[in-house]
Amino acid sequence: MASASINKIRLSRTSTPRSKGGCITCKNRRLKCDEGKPACIRCIKTNLVCAGYVPPNKLHRQDDRGSLRLRVLKPKASRPSPQLQITASSLRFMAPSSIYLGESEIDNRYFRHFQQTAAMGLDGAWGWYLWNQVMLQNSHQESFIWHSIIAIGALLKSYDTAYAMGLHPHSVIVPEKAKLHQDFAMLKYDKAVKLLQKAVCGGTANPRQALFGCIFIVSFEMLVGNRHLAIKHAQSGILMLQEWRAQKFALEKTQPPLLSPAPLTVEDEIVEAIQNLDIQITTLMDDRSLAHHAEMMNDYCITIETLPATFASIREAQIYLNLVVRRICHFIAMAQSSSESIALTKKFDSERPGQISSITSMDIYSTPYFKVTEAVRTQQVQFATEIANWMRAFAPLFEKLCAKREDEEAPFNCAYNAAAMMQMQAIATTILTAGIVIRNEMEYDMFNPQFRALVDLAIVVVKLRQQRKKENTWAGSFWIDIGITPQLFVVVTRCRDPVIRRRAIKLLEGWYIESSWDPRLIAQIGLFIMGVEEESVVDIDCVGGNEVIIPEAARAVFSRISEDSGKGWVLMQCVLKNGGVDGGPVWKEKFIKW
Repeated sequence: MASASINKIRLSRTSTPRSKGGCITCKNRRLKCDEGKPACIRCIKTNLVCAGYVPPNKLHRQDDRGSLRLRVLKPKASRPSPQLQITASSLRFMAPSSIYLGESEIDNRYFRHFQQTAAMGLDGAWGWYLWNQVMLQNSHQESFIWHSIIAIGALLKSYDTAYAMGLHPHSVIVPEKAKLHQDFAMLKYDKAVKLLQKAVCGGTANPRQALFGCIFIVSFEMLVGNRHLAIKHAQSGILMLQEWRAQKFALEKTQPPLLSPAPLTVEDEIVEAIQNLDIQITTLMDDRSLAHHAEMMNDYCITIETLPATFASIREAQIYLNLVVRRICHFIAMAQSSSESIALTKKFDSERPGQISSITSMDIYSTPYFKVTEAVRTQQVQFATEIANWMRAFAPLFEKLCAKREDEEAPFNCAYNAAAMMQMQAIATTILTAGIVIRNEMEYDMFNPQFRALVDLAIVVVKLRQQRKKENTWAGSFWIDIGITPQLFVVVTRCRDPVIRRRAIKLLEGWYIESSWDPRLIAQIGLFIMGVEEESVVDIDCVGGNEVIIPEAARAVFSRISEDSGKGWVLMQCVLKNGGVDGGPVWKEKFIKW
């Protein structure tokens, strides 16, 4: 009897009031929403755009298909009013549509492609919130942002199509299907630029809109491969930001903040993106004046003094790293101008059409030549201390993230991926800063542990990327920040350890384009310099059993390049500073087609 009575007991859950205040995204997905503001945690964790909340007096009921029914607002029965009933019967509230006014389904498809394959796939140390939140949310208020996102989405779809057919995105041969996406991208990009120009010429554009436009134009031109045009637009955006910050400081007369002096006017993420473009320029063809470099070198000098002893979060470490690296890049650019390193370059013996860029004589990767002044030495010590302090403050946080990632089969860890890339940039910046006072190329051998760490971290980033990459999709990006390719460029040009250098080249050969950095090209540069330096070495041990020391006279410095990524050829030049019979420079050239 007891068992029978127990079986008759009906178990039921405790009844709780059902919330109707969830975000629109969770409601459409039929998931419970935590109702976090301004965006719910569920949307943030699943990398979705939180569509916001419907005001309590405008809540709607959904039908079985997820679309929102019309609801007639009626007065309460306790307070009848014929006039109010007539008015209420004419009020009908519609839920926000997934297709906005002036849009088409084609536009929305490219928008979703951008959202799914570009913004949702960002795995750099920077830019996630900028592209996933700030840009997407503002695209429905600023028409040029909307058309810019569609243009980038269509261009990425074109590259995906070409990649699936075994072609490089910048190849001269474009498949018909890929060309359709590409043509649509160009139409949308042209419309976005015209809308931005109309706002600027009409005087209706504010600094925020202008900086938004700069970011999109640079991103698109970098993605297309128009590096020089992208650099010009980036320089304009940097000047705009510089002028706007100066005006704000003059009015408020306060200590400069870490990023934006007025976050409600121009978001921190926009300022950070423009500052990253500044760093990008110094790694490419930087023709800005010494006065500009001197001003930027001293920028945020007071803020750097507040660098904490230990970083509390990845975000805090990221902001300070950006400031330190940017100051160091401008310092190196100034130091190279005064070191006469331009003497390491000469015209090609056989000129070919292409984009000419003197890498080691015009940017931060150059090698000092002839003289290093005492003033430069003093400044070098100061900036070397800054990057060392950053690495010391970052060490506990980085070690903590490394300890959490014990399982190789663990899902993608965005925080660890960002931390690994930040650590790579800090190590490479340390080597570049030390290189300012290095006169003998053999002194770089003392950085072999750092070169090995760079390659090991790059392997981790590559593995994390492979976990996220979909089959038959192009894995390129329109990043406006530094990826792993520039850091591996330091390895292949300054590390003479045969094992470490070959590991770096192998990684570059399998990596993808990062903004203006083509890893295939950097791999070819590494192979070229390695071949020149190891030409006189008889027995090269690529396993690591025997140490190979390349003499100073046989060590080469990369000096000049002419390349065409679309046609897949490059003409390279390097110089042996002391390779001549009289101890003078000797130049080597090589033409490669791949």
